[in-house]
Amino acid sequence: MKTKIPFSFLPLRILRKISSPFFGIANKLSKSFPSLSLYLKQSEMTVSSQNYIAMSLAASLFFFLFMFILFSIVLSLLIGSAFILALFISLLVTLFIFFQQLLYPKLVAGRKIKDIERNLLPALQDILVQLNSGIPLFTIMTNISQENYGALSKEFSHAVTQINVGLPQIDVLDDLAGKNPSPYFRRALWQLVNGLKMGADTAGVVKDIISTLSEEQLIQVQRYGGQLNPLAMFYM
Repeated sequence: MKTKIPFSFLPLRILRKISSPFFGIANKLSKSFPSLSLYLKQSEMTVSSQNYIAMSLAASLFFFLFMFILFSIVLSLLIGSAFILALFISLLVTLFIFFQQLLYPKLVAGRKIKDIERNLLPALQDILVQLNSGIPLFTIMTNISQENYGALSKEFSHAVTQINVGLPQIDVLDDLAGKNPSPYFRRALWQLVNGLKMGADTAGVVKDIISTLSEEQLIQVQRYGGQLNPLAMFYM
């Protein structure tokens, strides 16, 4: 995914050029947001947490100037001189926008997780059908990458590309699991990788993964239903 700073009036290429004065502050702030680096990787934004924060600060500064000018004009027309009030409102809005910018990679990673986990079980069932038909695993991954499984298809597309350039299939799948934000997808891949390393029947391994995943999803549904029941009793 291309790096994006939400609520920015300036293009990314300009933000990169003007963000260098903010590197010192960004380096200090990055220690207060240790998970930002992980979320950037999970959302596939190819930028360090320090650079992302520095660009967010630069974008927020221009946002603040715009809001200050806007509120100054509007408030001066409504109530006369309103320098302090315009400054205060602009600062509050800018702080809110800045924190939204810092939360954006987490939001993107969360959407990716939901997309992957929504398609995971159907994709695994598709893989199992193809394995039982005698189709090689690499060909199956290529097929899945071309199907409509959302972010899951993109993940397999990355894997296929790496294998095509000569990287070992097991190493690619292991690396893919380590970088993926979805815990269910990671576990499924690691279980598959372990099965491949041990020489186990791949179809049997995938069948076990589907069974485990189905049980866990059922438990989640039951747990969610159990949480709703007390609320239902309360409103009866």
